[in-house]
Amino acid sequence: MQRSTIRDLRNRAFTTLSAAALIALGGTAVTPALGHAATTSPNLVVDGDAESVVQCSPKGLDGMTLPGWNIGNGEPNAVCYGQSGWPSSSSPGPSNRGQKFFTGGGTGNSELDQTIDISAAGAAIDQGGISYDLSGWLGGYGAQLDRVGLSVAFLNSAGTQLGSASITPVNSFDRGFQTGLLYRDTTGNIPKGTRTARVSLNFIWTDGDTTDGYADNISLTIGTPMAARSLSQSTSYVPGYDHVFVVYMENQDYDGAAGIIGNSAAPYINSLRSQGSTLSQSYGTTHPSDPNYVALAAGGLYGLVDNSVGSTVIDAPHIGNSVDAAGKTWKGYAEDASGNCDLTSHGQYYPDDLPFAYFKNMRSDQAYCAAHLQPLTQMSTDLQSASTTPNFVWFAANECHNMEGCGVASGDSWLSTTLPTIFNSPAWKTQRSLLILTWDEGNVKAFGPLYPNRVPTIMLGSQNTVKTNYTSSQRTNQYGLLRTIDTALGLRPLTANDTYSWTVNDIWPGH
Repeated sequence: MQRSTIRDLRNRAFTTLSAAALIALGGTAVTPALGHAATTSPNLVVDGDAESVVQCSPKGLDGMTLPGWNIGNGEPNAVCYGQSGWPSSSSPGPSNRGQKFFTGGGTGNSELDQTIDISAAGAAIDQGGISYDLSGWLGGYGAQLDRVGLSVAFLNSAGTQLGSASITPVNSFDRGFQTGLLYRDTTGNIPKGTRTARVSLNFIWTDGDTTDGYADNISLTIGTPMAARSLSQSTSYVPGYDHVFVVYMENQDYDGAAGIIGNSAAPYINSLRSQGSTLSQSYGTTHPSDPNYVALAAGGLYGLVDNSVGSTVIDAPHIGNSVDAAGKTWKGYAEDASGNCDLTSHGQYYPDDLPFAYFKNMRSDQAYCAAHLQPLTQMSTDLQSASTTPNFVWFAANECHNMEGCGVASGDSWLSTTLPTIFNSPAWKTQRSLLILTWDEGNVKAFGPLYPNRVPTIMLGSQNTVKTNYTSSQRTNQYGLLRTIDTALGLRPLTANDTYSWTVNDIWPGH
């Protein structure tokens, strides 16, 4: 990949510079400046060092949940110090660094923010003269121009901005063209009337697959006592369901020439929009296909960066295990599987049409695998009665009908003959059931700002449980969908990715 080659060349071309050399080149030493505003609060930024991230991105190319932060744009992520081609534990940076730091991800410009409630200090703030100190370690890669800026906006109770402050990105010249991070901060007084402070990281892309602005140890303190903040789950409005059905199609954009929404070759899919809700800001996690399947199934990639079901075994729990632990039932149904627990490829069938073949307990326990991975023909039999309909169902088309092999029209036709099995079932007609129709990744398996990995997702609910003819603009990804399923079925989250992700919240009647 071209990006890796660029990294290798730059690693050879640039040598370590001393702090004195950095100063001579117009940068700053990595020790904090003296004379900061006096502060009495703890750091009010939650997980400003990315240490609550469950798994480091192996190449900086996959999206993830960054606990405590809202993703405003792009797919920012966290990388571990010391990974090949990235800052190491000895690169310029915080002396008290942990294992991880923030990066901009693989889809161009990206943004992280978190809104901090400081209303408990409102009386003191309204008297005036309460200071703030915004700081962080910012940097980038070698001579590359990618960078990240840090800012804070002060808002009143109505959400009106009263003031702001920003820290200029550390550029390659500041760093002496060396990979690493430098300390920056800004201080001032909080405007009277402020009740919340929104801290933002804005990653700026210039070239390459990844957006190589780096940030660590982000901090906001204020000059009056405040209680420390802690991680917490975001509010969810997802109702409870008896059954959740998931089907993944493949390799289509949300709209446009390579998209689904508005595509005349997908009349059935587009007809479903009036019967449910369309998520217009739904994103895949990465490329190629299989990591996106595993993300939704397990709440993380576990190092998977390719389609390698024949050689990769993931020793981790998956959503099927969560369903088991909740005392509920689940099955995966695959078109053209030759029998139960079919783990071999043949014809248009591949075992990774469902994600579960990657997991150790499916490979090591034949009886368990056979009870849960079955041919698609079995689904129509099981759905004849609500009592035999699993609480969680993941069903899959073969390589032709999933749109990768035979195109959009073929997949649309397959859905038009398959989904009525669900819609006409007792579980749909008499119980609360949810269908999630989504795609694994966008049409082009590439990275950078031209390929945002925005995919179609349509959700339908029985018993009037999902808004109809509604388009949601709430951002979500596979981890947000996973937490939505967790909540719908009362499952315990698998990792921090689904624990701290936002559920899909605005498609439910009354919200």
